[in-house]
This record gives sequence, structure tokens and C-alpha cells, in this order.
Amino acid sequence: MLTEAAQRRDPAILDRIIPQIYNQTMLDEINKVYSFPEVFYTLYQSKDTDEQVIEFVKKTGVDITMPVSRATKSFVKKLKKAGARVYVHPVNEEDEIRELARMGVDGFYTDFVPEEDLINISGVR
Repeated sequence: MLTEAAQRRDPAILDRIIPQIYNQTMLDEINKVYSFPEVFYTLYQSKDTDEQVIEFVKKTGVDITMPVSRATKSFVKKLKKAGARVYVHPVNEEDEIRELARMGVDGFYTDFVPEEDLINISGVR
């Protein structure tokens, strides 16, 4: 319904939507409807191993969002090398945001850390 409505209104709208998938097969399903230029693969429900996720990134070019508990320095580094942008959630402490930024994480989901508190943290979005 979303793609049909956007096609009627302005097809360019679809290029601004970033769908989030919960497993690898969902990518095939959304691509049957519309091939979005960007897709997030969220790992909080995924049982995929780190290696399976890295191979999926290499094959498809999806970006990754994951719980902070899964964001290890090694995994983030491998995801970045595979070409993914990496986002972590939830991160509600500035010190944790700084540490994750140093690891190479591109962005964060937070419940209450104000944007103005993050301005001086390099690379934070």
C-alpha cells in the first residue's frame, strides 16, 4: 500500500524510505514490491551468527542496526570493512556513546541523550 500511494503521489518519495528487516529472507520479500536504495537489517531478533551477518552485508549492501550488547569492536570492524553503516541501540550514556564511536559505530538510537550533548563527540549521528 505504501509503495502504491507513493507511486501515485511522487515516486521519488520511495527513495527516502529506509525499511528495516528482521531476517535475511525479508529482503527478498520487500524487493518484490520495491527495490529500496537502502535497507537496515536489525539484529535484535536475529539468530544469525556474526559471520552470517557479514556475508549478508557483502552480498546485499544492507546497513546494520543492533543492540549494544552485540556491538563488539571486532564485529563492528568487520561490518565496516564489508561496507555497512552500523547503528547501535539503545545507548543512553554519553560515555558509552563515546566508546562506541571510537569503535567505529556510525550512529545511535537513544531514549534521552539530547543532541546538543553529542555535538562534541566525533562521528556521532
